[in-house]
Amino acid sequence: MEYVRLLRPRQWTKNLLLFAGALFSFSFHPDSLLKVFIGCILFCGISGAVYIINDIADRELDRLHPTKKDRPIASGRIGVPQALIFALLLILVVLVASFLSDRGFFWIVAIYLVINILYTFWLKHVVILDIFVIAFGFILRAVAGVEIIDVPLSKWFILTTLFLSLFLAASKRRHELLYIEEDRRRKVVNLYTPILLDIFNGIFATSTIVMYALYIITEHPEYWLSMIFVIYGILRYLYLVYAMGEGGEPEKILINDPYILTVVILFILDIIIVYLWKGA
Repeated sequence: MEYVRLLRPRQWTKNLLLFAGALFSFSFHPDSLLKVFIGCILFCGISGAVYIINDIADRELDRLHPTKKDRPIASGRIGVPQALIFALLLILVVLVASFLSDRGFFWIVAIYLVINILYTFWLKHVVILDIFVIAFGFILRAVAGVEIIDVPLSKWFILTTLFLSLFLAASKRRHELLYIEEDRRRKVVNLYTPILLDIFNGIFATSTIVMYALYIITEHPEYWLSMIFVIYGILRYLYLVYAMGEGGEPEKILINDPYILTVVILFILDIIIVYLWKGA
């Protein structure tokens, strides 16, 4: 059970982004969905290995954190050698499976691994670049979902993913800056200010809505109703960040906030219903 906790299964919701490619390319054939499902599992594996490496590197700082101190490595329930061996075996299995599944998908997984190792030991200590690397991880997930089913890649779709990811990352930094004691947070967080992160959030939230609007207007005008769900979702998340002091764990908000979860379900249903109506 502790080895499962090492993989941070609560954060696997991020890997559902791989299904976005199938959703927006309307590739609902069972073979396509099966490929994306396999890709999602492989991304859960590689991201889990990255989390282990990150927990090993940050174990001393995590012991000072109010919640991270309970992680298996920080708490000492799993030793560093055992965790490292587990991570290396997981990386090997995922890379081999990815290579056998799709060569393009394999390279995306490999790039994700390299970027996140650089993030763990260097890039997460560089102001602004740290949130860009987090956003880049989401983009790689989105591109991986497109690559594994071999459908066209929309520039508007990628830009929407970029700005949404930056919005979530900036909100996470804001939560760390305001709600975690200075001696318990990483030094890069102290290089930000609340006003700066508020400006970032305004830019990123607005850009997400604009990019999605351009995506719908230029490529899929029949899905105009989905704009309502996107706007509401962004506004609801802003409410949770600024009125409720949340945003530190985006993956928990998706599961725990009934309004966010409902709007995501309605968004997906709208896409599917319009698709079926078009084909009728």
